[in-house]
Amino acid sequence: MTAPATRLSLGTKLGYATGNVGLQMQIAAMNFMLMIFYTDVALVAPAVAGAALLVGKVWDTINDPLFGWMTDRTRSRHGRHRVYLIYGAAPLAIAAAAVWMVPPGLSPWAAFLWIALTYTVFDTLMTLVQLPYQAMAANMTRDYDERTSLTAYASMGALLGFFAGSVFMPVLVRAAPDARTGYALAGSCFGLVAGVAVAVVAWRVREPAESVAEQAVRPVDADTPAMWESVRETLRTTLHNRPFLMLMGAATLVRLGLTLVQASLAYFVIYQLQGDKGDLPRFMGTLLGVVGLSLFMWKRVVDRWEKNLAYILGLVFCAAGLVALYWVGPGDQRLVTAILVVVGIGMGAHWIVPFAMVPDTIDHGHMQTGERKTGMYYGLYGLMDKLARTLATVLVAGMLDVTGYVPNVAQSATALQGITLMTGILPAVCLVLAIPLLVAYPITRSRHADILERSGRH
Repeated sequence: MTAPATRLSLGTKLGYATGNVGLQMQIAAMNFMLMIFYTDVALVAPAVAGAALLVGKVWDTINDPLFGWMTDRTRSRHGRHRVYLIYGAAPLAIAAAAVWMVPPGLSPWAAFLWIALTYTVFDTLMTLVQLPYQAMAANMTRDYDERTSLTAYASMGALLGFFAGSVFMPVLVRAAPDARTGYALAGSCFGLVAGVAVAVVAWRVREPAESVAEQAVRPVDADTPAMWESVRETLRTTLHNRPFLMLMGAATLVRLGLTLVQASLAYFVIYQLQGDKGDLPRFMGTLLGVVGLSLFMWKRVVDRWEKNLAYILGLVFCAAGLVALYWVGPGDQRLVTAILVVVGIGMGAHWIVPFAMVPDTIDHGHMQTGERKTGMYYGLYGLMDKLARTLATVLVAGMLDVTGYVPNVAQSATALQGITLMTGILPAVCLVLAIPLLVAYPITRSRHADILERSGRH
């Protein structure tokens, strides 16, 4: 039997968590710094940069489900998912570095093409690595609470990477002779770390043996019409999983809201708070430090509560803090620090709870169909997550463009109002909209035990 309800070793959990350090470092750096790099350093118009990033996400509407289907049918001597980590580590490192190397003096059209190409290549390789990495976790154990434990370790690795990506990027940039050189060097360093971290997972973590039912899933078919029919059928059955759709909808709204905060925070600190770029590492460090400390609390909460209720509690904390940002004025740095503590406590729930819930919904789908389509589930989940990230970035870019943002100067009242809305009020609305979906989410601890029993995997 695959991944029985037994405990995982500490070494396995730590080895798996290492991958998140490198992957989340890339995500954090891009969430917090990519747009301001394009607008204030590469001097690309916000609308041009936002449109170029959107190109990659159009391709994502195809590649995430397609790559998920591929991993479900991959057979190799290295395992179903691990093989992608082995061969994807080095290309991912190179593509991640290229994103931060926009040549100077490009025309708007050339800048659009450069950003669209480099980001699309990076995003494709990120999907080929991150999707199998996440799918490995769903098959490592079927125990309801042990999944939360594994997720807690993975979340701590993700937090360390996110901290490095958001805090060290501006530090490294400021240490370089000029910003353009700093971003290029920092991006290269971060890409190297991502490649090494993925290689560590491929070396340290082994996938469990496959069950008879999972071996029955057909490998990739060379017949193109049959392949696309298989993709459509797998997608159709996945989308009939009601608990998964509810969780994915809620998590997508939360991701949209939190990415709005991340993409706007640098603008908020520099222009609304009237700080400088040296303040960014301190505020980001405060936020992520609180998130890290709160993970231990949320792990205990999830052990005692149902997962959806713990997630709701975190969103309430986070939304309350974000709304309070609307009343922050120039120089209110202590107030911002206090607000970020509240936001960080709430944000910690998003770092651990939904990732412990996804495998439970996969078990539900397995009970429905008799086939375990882990890759497709993570493909769809990753697609919506990345679409939310990109939509948030495009919305911030559009707001900057519409409100008359001008880089590196004092902003108009209209531009400041737009920055404040994007940092606090609109993200809070997204979080609140996710709560009804979580209230209706049906998989409880007792329900999950019933699912395992009915699917013959208890």
